Amino acid sequence: MLYSYIARTKEGELIKGLEELDSKEELVKKLRAKNLFIISIGQVETKPQSLKFSFFRKRGKRDKIKVYDLAIFARNLSLALSSGMTLLKSLEILSLQTESKRFENILKRATEFIKSGLSLSEAFSKYPDIFSSFWIGIIQVGESSGNLPFVMEKLADYLEIRVEFARKIKTALLYPIIIFCIIVIVMFIFFKFILPKFITIYKQFDIELPFITKITFAIVEFVNKYILFIILGIFLVMYLITRSLKKNKVKRFLDKVIFQFPLVGNLVFINCLERFTSSMSILLESGLGLVSTLEIAAASTNNYFLQEIILNISNRIKSGTSLSNEFSKQEIFPPFIAEMTRVGEETGTLPSIFNKISTHYRKEVSTALERLVIAFEPIMIVFIGIVVGFIVISLFLPLFQLSTLGGGKGLGM
Repeated sequence: MLYSYIARTKEGELIKGLEELDSKEELVKKLRAKNLFIISIGQVETKPQSLKFSFFRKRGKRDKIKVYDLAIFARNLSLALSSGMTLLKSLEILSLQTESKRFENILKRATEFIKSGLSLSEAFSKYPDIFSSFWIGIIQVGESSGNLPFVMEKLADYLEIRVEFARKIKTALLYPIIIFCIIVIVMFIFFKFILPKFITIYKQFDIELPFITKITFAIVEFVNKYILFIILGIFLVMYLITRSLKKNKVKRFLDKVIFQFPLVGNLVFINCLERFTSSMSILLESGLGLVSTLEIAAASTNNYFLQEIILNISNRIKSGTSLSNEFSKQEIFPPFIAEMTRVGEETGTLPSIFNKISTHYRKEVSTALERLVIAFEPIMIVFIGIVVGFIVISLFLPLFQLSTLGGGKGLGM
């Protein structure tokens, strides 16, 4: 049976590991023999429990691979290797632990590649859509330095921060998304069921409708008549936009322009800086060279425009210039980054400096996101007020006109 444990030495150092033994009692004896204070012991399931339950377990696995799956894998791989387990044995066990069927198959195939003579980084590089250049770079550092458990632990720390950060962003955006969906549903009900009845009623009267009412009714009739074409048009536009974004020139142009957008632009820019600086921190701390770190961290920004600037900086650093000096030359980078980098270069603490910078920008993103959500509410209220006011006025103006005509007829009698 495979057991995971957490224990402490007499000096108070925390130790985590995995052991394959026949019973829990044997593990307790082994840890006590090493003069370790046991904190917790847990059994790790490595095989299907039975044919019946294995059937439901496999059906329960999803196909999609989430960042959470990668974070758990990196953490468990670090734990397994630290405990002395071989790489092949670790991959075989962890492939059964993942909640993604696709990820399980990838790990099994990677295990076969390693058995055939490839390294872990070479095996993972065959799946670039799952393991980015960031993954491959940091694993190569661990393989070349012989300290793969350490770099996998750092990678797990980085991914766990990304998962938690993404969760906060999704939570903050949940309220605006719900409000937007409610508005869409309400507008659909108005245009599909309520407004057409008013059109039918007013057509029974021989009156000249106000201009604003004509506009509203024309929009309603157009939407109801061509609703399918409108939906297909929306999907077509989304498809064309998605396809155009795959072209580097279009992507670079949009990535540059988006920084100029009000409210959203600043949030996107700060988020790119946070991803870049956190990647720099983890890669430098793992022992990767500065030029290689910049080349890998540039891709983590997910912004072609910023990526090109960082790659140009890495090329100039090869000629002997300092990183802080190059940052100060680029107007896009805040002076804060250049000054903090200069301190890191002078004190030899660049990894920790970039960690502090990434922490700072992580807080900035949270603050900017909160401000965006706060600003979203009054904007939506004003938008709803304008739309509802336009519809109400267009519906009631003919009523006032009819009441005036009715009053005139009464006086003529």
